[in-house]
Formats: sequence, C-alpha cells, structure tokens
Amino acid sequence: MDVSKLSPMGQFNMKLYSEGKVAYAHFMEMTKDPMKYNTELLMRILQDNKDTEYGRKYGFADIYSIEEYQAKVPITMFDDYAGYIYKMTEEGATGLITSYRVEHYAKSSGTMGNPKRIPVTDRAMEVLDRYNQQVRLAILCDGLGFGWIESPAINLIEAPMTKLKCGATYGAISGRMVLSLGEYLPFFMTSPSEALVPDIRTNTRYLHARFALASKTVTMAACSYISLILEMMQYIERDWEMLVYDIEHGTIDESVKMPPEVRQSILGKIRPMPERAAELRGIFEEGFGPTVMKRIWPDLQVFYGISTGGFADYLRRLREKYAGDDIPAMYVGVTASEGLFTTPYEIDNNQTVLIPDSMFYEFWPVDSDDPADIVTMDNLEVGRVYEIVCTNLSGFYRYRMRDALKVVGMLNNTPLMDFQYRIDQSLNMTGEKTTEVALRAALEKMGEGIGVEVVDFSVYADTDSDPMRYVYLMELDGMPEGLTMDRMEEVLDACLREANPVYGYKVEKGLLGRLTIKLLQPETYLLYRDLMISKGAASAQLKPPHILTSELQKRFFLALLEEGQ
Repeated sequence: MDVSKLSPMGQFNMKLYSEGKVAYAHFMEMTKDPMKYNTELLMRILQDNKDTEYGRKYGFADIYSIEEYQAKVPITMFDDYAGYIYKMTEEGATGLITSYRVEHYAKSSGTMGNPKRIPVTDRAMEVLDRYNQQVRLAILCDGLGFGWIESPAINLIEAPMTKLKCGATYGAISGRMVLSLGEYLPFFMTSPSEALVPDIRTNTRYLHARFALASKTVTMAACSYISLILEMMQYIERDWEMLVYDIEHGTIDESVKMPPEVRQSILGKIRPMPERAAELRGIFEEGFGPTVMKRIWPDLQVFYGISTGGFADYLRRLREKYAGDDIPAMYVGVTASEGLFTTPYEIDNNQTVLIPDSMFYEFWPVDSDDPADIVTMDNLEVGRVYEIVCTNLSGFYRYRMRDALKVVGMLNNTPLMDFQYRIDQSLNMTGEKTTEVALRAALEKMGEGIGVEVVDFSVYADTDSDPMRYVYLMELDGMPEGLTMDRMEEVLDACLREANPVYGYKVEKGLLGRLTIKLLQPETYLLYRDLMISKGAASAQLKPPHILTSELQKRFFLALLEEGQ
C-alpha cells in the first residue's frame, strides 16, 4: 500500500497500525511469562515512587519482592486516597502518592451521587494509548483488512471536560482519549464537535443520529457501551421522518433542543441532501429489522465498545432488531478510571486477556473474607471469580476495585477474564447475596420463555413489605396479548430461584416474599440518561442502574410507573 496516497486520516491510521503491530507482538510475548513482566512492573513502580509521601510511609525503598510488598503495604479503598487527591486537585500538591505527572483526573461513573476524581498519570495514558489505539488498530486491520481506515466512524463517546484548580483536565477517561486525536478528530467521526464536546442543553442524540445518517460511507460504530448504539437505532426508528426531513432540507427541527449559538453553528455545517434523504426514506419505508443498518451503511464492518457482562444482552438485541449477525464486534477489555485491565487479542472474540505491563494485579476470591487468600495471576483458577486488587501507574496501591471477574481460560500462560458484577452492587437482605448477573440471567430467561422483550430494568430491595421482597422495575417493548402480571411474576420468580438457589431457599422458608414486578412508562431509561447528563454526568460512562441503592433513585423510577400501578 502506498501510504503517501492516503488521506491524512489514512496516514495517521497506518502509523498507528505499524506501531500497533510491534506492540501486539510484544504483548503476545509477555503472555508466555506474565508474572515476569508483572513483577518487574511492580518493582519499577515502587522504585519510582519511593520518595513520595506514601512511598516513605510504607518503606517502598526497602521492598524487593511481592511477599515483602504484601506484608508492608495495606489493602486500600478510595477513602484512603481522598485526602491526598484533595491536596493534589485543590492545592496543586505533588509527590504525595505518585512521582509521575498527573495530566488528567478521570470522572468516575456515578448514579445519583457525587463522582470521584481518579488521578491519571502520563505513564497510565501511555498504556491506554498503546492498547486502545495502537494494538486495537493492529487487531482491526488484521481482522478486517485496510478498507475501513479512511472512512469516518459513528462515534457516540462524548468528551465534556472541565479544568481543575491544579490545571489538570477533569472528565471521563474515554472522552480524554477521544480528544487526544487532536487535529485528526473531525476526520475520524461523523458527529460534529458540538456533539463530542457538548453544551448540556444540546440534544446530542439528534446530532449523533442525524450526522451518522447523512454519511453513507461509515465503516465502524464506536461507543463506550454497546447500549448506546442500540439506543441510537431506537431513536432513529422512532423519529426517522423528522431526521430525513432535516437531511433533505438542511434544517434542524424546532423541537430539537439546543442553545441558539449551537443551532447557528450546526446550520453552518449542513446543507440540503435530497438524494441521501430519498435513499433513507426508501430504506425506512421498507421497514426496520435485522438488515436495516447494512442498508443504511453498506460498508459498516464492525462495532466497537463494551459488549460483555451486563452489556451482552444489548448486543444481542442490537443484532436481532437492527444489525443481523454479519457485523463483528471488537470487544473492549475490562477497563475503569483506575486503568486498563484486559485487552482483546482478536476480533469478534468476547474473551479478553490480562495485560501484564498495565498494572500489578492481586486477586481476592469473592467467596473469601480472608486477605491471606489473595493470590497473584499465576495462581488463578479457571472458573473461579475474584475481586481485582490493583497497584496502578497513577498512585493507587493494593487498591480494591470492587469488580468481580471470572477466569474463563488462558492465552498462553495469561488468564482470560470476564467481568461479572460490581461487588457492592448486589441484593442481600437475608444472606441470599443475589448479584446483578443472577438478576439479569433470570430476566433474560423469563423473556425467552414467555416472549417478553425488556428494554431495560432495575431492581431494589423492598424492606417495608412483610416478608421483604425484590421489586423488579422494567420497561417493556410491548406486552404479549393474554399475558398477565401474575404470570410474569411467577415465571420470573422461578427463573431467579434457578439463577440463585439460595434466594429460592429463602423464599421457601418464608424469609423472603415472592418478587413483584412494576412496569415503567416508555422511554423511562432515556429520560434517566438525559437527567443524569443534565446533572453533569459523562454520557460515555453512564451505565443503566440495574440495582437501585439510593432512595433518590427509587423515587425517580417509582414516579414513572405506568398509569394504574
């Protein structure tokens, strides 16, 4: 391929591909002896940070083995760092928990509460860039070829940023990575800057959908969570007539909310496109279904976003309703504001592998309360579920992530991991310990058994009822004729007993009552999303609240029950 004949975007992608091939080869070499590289990383972190306040407190300078590290340094939670982070962000203090330069603070995802500020150093950003850009490009090109590298992607990752007193940026880490594309950003994305770095008063859902539809040559749909692509397609199905009219006439419907200055800026970027509008109108009048995305975007080759764990069902529904089974997925690895834990190693494979040079890993079996049971990656058991305890490149040491991951296999000698649930996101009124995995599995089995399509759901513990019980709140895509609420509850309860036998035992003993279901109004979860964004939440990090843990959340959803409930 003559790279000189490519567009600036194509040349940039080919540069990333060349770098990615080298990085991928090194990564695969590391998987043969991961503990060697993981131990070297830990020793380097300790040496580099021995003169920080935290390093002096715990004697980093005198630690030469994993065993010494575990003996001297305590297990930590976020509150152990809150005081340091306050001084770093508000007073500009340095050398407290890390010697590396902190260039960004990640805005952790929240529900109705206040998000945390997670430091992200230049060393951590190097790892993120290497795996999320370079290695990803190598995997995509090796799996798909090079036909996609000069076409824009549908990008649903928004990047609102603020500046902290210390001068660092503050926002979602995914948004920070999008903005790192700099001058190339307009070439990579169909969405305009007004959607990527939005004013909170702007209906970005409209902008993403409208600009995506206007571009026929899209080859990738990228997002933080695959649910966002499903949501975009649902929006297009509902409002396609308005969108097509605006594309045809070069207008913005008056019902679309955005500040006057944003509307004026967008109007300066669009023009009437009657031919594309006629093409889209014909597609939509033919009907939606599992071929519609390929009819809209014939060159669409891949989905990119988190599609495992709690998001696997969104990918299933996206394929069933809009995409079919011919568009592969690039499964994002297990990632968080604290760092990148796993990476995909090939396209359309939902198993992702631990990254030995990203952070130092320890694993605490979720069925144990004894810190003595904590192990390193060379002692993990396939099939067992563990909580990650990480030492990262941004100043967190032996930090409990509260994420439960299951070991599902091995790549060479490195574990393959699958995210299961948040440990502090479970229901446990009588010792039944029902996880989100069980709640979701029961709901999916119920839907398959009685033909109910659930748009989304939330569950909370009703401690006021006697006996106590679970309450499922769910938004349905239609109710099958003849199906009663009592029948739905009966089937769902049976499915949950199967998913969590301890729950079933507690119900049989009368310690828990049979669960109940309450139906939500259409578009409740879209409204929740819009509300959270209006409150300053980063759209790229918003997860559906499947387990309600605050009274404020409960009040929100209970206020949106269908009439008569």
